[in-house]
Amino acid sequence: MPINFVFLQVIFILKMKSRIPVILFALTAVLLFASMIQQATGVFRFKELNGVTKETIIPETNFANFCDRSLQDSTEAYLKKHYGFREPLTRLHNQTQWALFRYSQVEEDQRITITSDNWIYEPWSVEEYYQSLAYHHGYDSAAMAAVFEAEAQRLLELQELLEPYGTRLFVALLPGKEQICPEHLPKNDRYFEKKQITAYDFYAKRLEELGVNHIDFGAWFQQLKGHTDYPLFPQTGTHWSNLAAIHSADTLVRYMEHLSDSNMVNILIDNTFKRTLKPDADLESLMNLIWPLQKEPNYLAATAYDYDTTAWRPRLLTIGDSFYWNILNFTPVGDVFNGVPFWYYFSTAYFNDNDLKVDKKVSDLDVLQEVIDADFVMLAYSTVSLYKMSNGFSEQILHELKNKTNIGRETARHETRDHEDVPCQNVTRPVSKN
Repeated sequence: MPINFVFLQVIFILKMKSRIPVILFALTAVLLFASMIQQATGVFRFKELNGVTKETIIPETNFANFCDRSLQDSTEAYLKKHYGFREPLTRLHNQTQWALFRYSQVEEDQRITITSDNWIYEPWSVEEYYQSLAYHHGYDSAAMAAVFEAEAQRLLELQELLEPYGTRLFVALLPGKEQICPEHLPKNDRYFEKKQITAYDFYAKRLEELGVNHIDFGAWFQQLKGHTDYPLFPQTGTHWSNLAAIHSADTLVRYMEHLSDSNMVNILIDNTFKRTLKPDADLESLMNLIWPLQKEPNYLAATAYDYDTTAWRPRLLTIGDSFYWNILNFTPVGDVFNGVPFWYYFSTAYFNDNDLKVDKKVSDLDVLQEVIDADFVMLAYSTVSLYKMSNGFSEQILHELKNKTNIGRETARHETRDHEDVPCQNVTRPVSKN
């Protein structure tokens, strides 16, 4: 190799080494300015990160805030959530952490529990299975049973008081993932207290003894397990699967027909299950990854309703937890019922008006009149939510019923109810394997 050529190579390398800091500084400056421009203009649109975050505002600038450091702390908190390209950079960081170290910040924060075979549970579901969530409400099983008993007695009394108004109250005991899919739970290395009474076990037995109207989806799902052509719970979601919710909605309609001895619009479910890219993975979404976890595919079935002009379309008021969203999202409840207001944990009212986008605080409504105007009132709670069954609904309505006399009932709708329709059909069940 000629000496001149070697000399030129050495000169080139030296020049490049001297330029590397300049190049790195320039790239850093470009990235910083690009982030600032994106933050100021939002020229690029990215998919929002999943999960609930506390909104931060631009802090007020004054000398007092500066001296007590609240200005600096507030500014730092704001910039952490509003810097440019936050969404893709966060997903890139999360994906790298998961791919290299199988680490997720949301699991570290104990918001989800991920098993070795990529099944995801909520931590409180795991605790409910191994120990019972009763320990969060009291260490005395007798005291917990007394709390449950008081609620069951209130529900019985409320059921009887509402009947003269034509309002039928019933409880839907919804299943929990830990109850139906315990074989995928992580090995217990955290919960070692003696297992207490669970809310589900108490209510499933006591409501039956008292004669409180109820439908036990927990027991039904346990019977169905292994006999359906679809999963009852998704691998990386916390609620019942979309298909399970669809079939459960059909069962609810049949139960209400039985309860009221009436003919209602029925839900029609296609026997063909179609694979869908629509995620059934609300827990996995909290990880905010670029690529989804490897898991079983999701399926949906087409739904319609039996158009029957002679059928009764009652008004259904539901108080419950987030399991009910799958019924609202994947079934034609708007065609089956004449109104489906949903009072989420007896706190936020959805679909209370004709404008389905409007939601209100339940406290802003005439709660008693809304209950009286409903044909059915359903309390729908899953296993981990049953510890606060009705969220104070039964107590408030009982108090108002006993102390108010100026309540009316919209009768026009009920005068057209046809109780001479065809006899109630038996409760349907999801398509099972042969």
